[in-house]
Amino acid sequence: MTPITKALTLHDLPAPPPGKTGWPWTEQSKPVGDRISDGSKYPRISIVTPSYNQGKFIEETIRSVLLQGYPNLEYIIIDGGSTDNSVEILQKYSPCINYWVSEIDNGQTHAINKGLRIATGSILGWINSDDLYVKNTLQKIARASYHNKSYSVFHGNRILLNERGEVTGLSIPPSFVPEITQYVICSETTFWRKRVMEQAGYLKEELQFAMDLEFFGRLYFYGKFLKINDYLGYFRCYRQNKSSAIPHIKQEESSREWKKLFNTEYRSQPKKISKTRLIREAIARPFLIGSPYIYHKLTCFQKKYLTSR
Repeated sequence: MTPITKALTLHDLPAPPPGKTGWPWTEQSKPVGDRISDGSKYPRISIVTPSYNQGKFIEETIRSVLLQGYPNLEYIIIDGGSTDNSVEILQKYSPCINYWVSEIDNGQTHAINKGLRIATGSILGWINSDDLYVKNTLQKIARASYHNKSYSVFHGNRILLNERGEVTGLSIPPSFVPEITQYVICSETTFWRKRVMEQAGYLKEELQFAMDLEFFGRLYFYGKFLKINDYLGYFRCYRQNKSSAIPHIKQEESSREWKKLFNTEYRSQPKKISKTRLIREAIARPFLIGSPYIYHKLTCFQKKYLTSR
């Protein structure tokens, strides 16, 4: 596979569907040059997207990866033999994707491992086909890894979206210290050095829901984690989302795997942030959070008003 050796722009990608605007449809990350300040090249970052029948969302995911403005990117998409319009979208973006395949597999975790096994980057990550990266995320990860060479895993905050792509909330987890806090690191905001995965091993394919918790928990024994106090990814919450559809099975798997790793009882995710914190974050980041969140609330109010009439 040949990595993407230049920062892609909107001009390099197919035109977005009619009516689609904003990030990542008509907006892009600010491209960076091919070298860091000391003259060394940016590290290759490999991103894997597992997908199955996500034609409704996958184009947005693809664009959020390709429009990172990052000069040394390897993008791999493993589709499980979709029967919707996913393959059509993959073919549309094929010139900008390093590797993609659409064939029957053994599920999401198997698909992620298939991609990770062929990835050549020194920094790796996966993003599901209904989630997105925030602008400039890969640049932030590259710089964090450059300035913190003793750290192996980097993770950050997430923004919550609904099915329509409206900002509905935030998740600001603390640093990952299992002895103190218990939660699942957000996969769309997490990246790790390939060398630590080569020591720890790949994801457990028998897991359907807790594969991220178990994998990142296992990485904890092989390298240090650095929490980046910034928003790196968007997580889409909707009724058909796998984690939302069967939460009790996810909790059972998480509890079992956490007990195996850390020999303590797994309780729950961190509490949701307070309304005060949400308002403070919205004011501090008016374009990323503030305006989109206000738009969502106004839309909800309008629907509620029209329904009540």
